[in-house]
Amino acid sequence: MNTVTICDELDKSILRGVALGNFDGVHIGHQKLISTLIRECKEKNLESCVYTFGNHPLSIITEKNEHPQITNMDMKKRLLESLEVELLYLENFNKEFMSLTPEGFVKDILVDRLNCKIVVVGFDYTFGYKAKGNVQVLKELGLKYGFTVYEISPVTIDNIKVGSTIIREYIKDGNFEKANTFLGRPYAIYSMVINGKGIGNKLGYPTANIRIEPSHLVPIEGVYATYIRVNGKFYKGATSVGTNPTFGVNQTTVETFILDFNEDIYNECIEVQFIKKLRDQIKFKNTDDLVAQIKEDANNAKKYLQL
Repeated sequence: MNTVTICDELDKSILRGVALGNFDGVHIGHQKLISTLIRECKEKNLESCVYTFGNHPLSIITEKNEHPQITNMDMKKRLLESLEVELLYLENFNKEFMSLTPEGFVKDILVDRLNCKIVVVGFDYTFGYKAKGNVQVLKELGLKYGFTVYEISPVTIDNIKVGSTIIREYIKDGNFEKANTFLGRPYAIYSMVINGKGIGNKLGYPTANIRIEPSHLVPIEGVYATYIRVNGKFYKGATSVGTNPTFGVNQTTVETFILDFNEDIYNECIEVQFIKKLRDQIKFKNTDDLVAQIKEDANNAKKYLQL
């Protein structure tokens, strides 16, 4: 999969099919949309393209930079590539782009730049200045500019519409049974292992401390049964999210005890997949109680992940 921006030249001779959206989480609703794109592009001999934003639109609209997402850009790229997307176009959302009319967006971006012949969108897709464009407007512009619009109906589970907003709420609440069902895979944080305070090592349970970026969506404090992918291999683990109140640490951290693992992975990127919340965060009276609980957490994680 190639990734391009407005700074890159595109081959004008290539006809494309384009999927439009934010695609945060690349959940099962997005997967349905993209599978339609891939199928139609293969049938019509078009290059498949996902058009999305390289920066979060709210960072311009609200002028705040911290907008945690289900998937950061690295993971989004990996997921889209696994779905056989050939081209990822990352638009820079800025005030100039924000002022584009619906027709301006269609003509300048979809037609003149991307040379699209089909466009695939969700049923609630909006675009253009003040979101004045919707699917019906897009279809009308498609007739004018010579492309076909495929409107994808919502995916529902237990009468709940699958969407990024509700998945983010499930993740923040630690409800990974529902979040992972809606995603179609386990929710994961992919980041670098950094130096921590060494508390786990002193207690006989060395942990990998994960660097948390403002873009990472961190679940509610507690301990979770997790799978950890290190250099392509999966391990079971118990992962703590919280402030470590027993030792008076106030900063939220994510640290994982990897079962049956004893390697130096500092400065390496690992993937932590959240499966189930095991318990809430607890402040212990002493380190002996903490060590006993860590041992129980590890055993509970191992038992649950064997189910």
